[in-house]
Amino acid sequence: MIAAGALAAAAAVTALVLALRRRSPVGTRLARISPDERRASSRLHALVARDARDLVQSGLGWSELDLMRAKVVGALAMALLASAVTIVTPVGPIVVAAAAYAGFVAPSLRIARLAASRRDAADRALVGLVEWTEALVASGRPVESALAAVAERGLGAPVMDAALAAAARSYALGAPLFASLAREAAGAGLTALGALADELERARDLGRGALAVLRDERDRLRAAERARGLDAAGRVEGRLMLVLVLCYLPALMLLVVIPLFLGLLDGLFG
Repeated sequence: MIAAGALAAAAAVTALVLALRRRSPVGTRLARISPDERRASSRLHALVARDARDLVQSGLGWSELDLMRAKVVGALAMALLASAVTIVTPVGPIVVAAAAYAGFVAPSLRIARLAASRRDAADRALVGLVEWTEALVASGRPVESALAAVAERGLGAPVMDAALAAAARSYALGAPLFASLAREAAGAGLTALGALADELERARDLGRGALAVLRDERDRLRAAERARGLDAAGRVEGRLMLVLVLCYLPALMLLVVIPLFLGLLDGLFG
């Protein structure tokens, strides 16, 4: 086990050095045109394809190679830590394997959580998109022009802004705006934005005004936001009670109740 721990330590240090080492500009350009590098990139993409969208939306700026490096370094580091802790136990190899697996999947879980948080922020920004677009349409602008203007300004949610900007670029090149917006929303995992684009497309096909659709969607989103706020306010009481139970009651027991009980016992039996 000691030899295995030393080997794992050496491997972890080597992997960390390789992960932090940067290629020279010449090496980077040569690697881009290398057939072996392209095949390796395709295999790497197959390994992390499930994390590709989350990797883009996480905001970390990592490439697929960076993610794989983080996975390998995390697995080796956790294996080293587990081997150092469980060096004298009979179940050491099982614990080391479990720790290595945990270190391997931890970067993916972190990226998935960051991406989910940014998608939630994009869903909340949909209220602003609908309100601004509805105000522009109510002032007389066409709905396509209004959406393009909002996309140019941005809403402060990176995932939403990226989808809107991509749809606006497609629209500038002649593609239908609503179809482009639905496609970008599906690729980014923004279900609510895709539903809005489909509803606007359907309303245009049926001859219904876009302003009525935007106002209905605005009222629905406001009601959902109001319900979310009331639900969050309803959970405050339980959290305050938890703080009271975990923080104040133990102090009350130590400073008041226990000394009083000990004083009563001393008066009865002293």
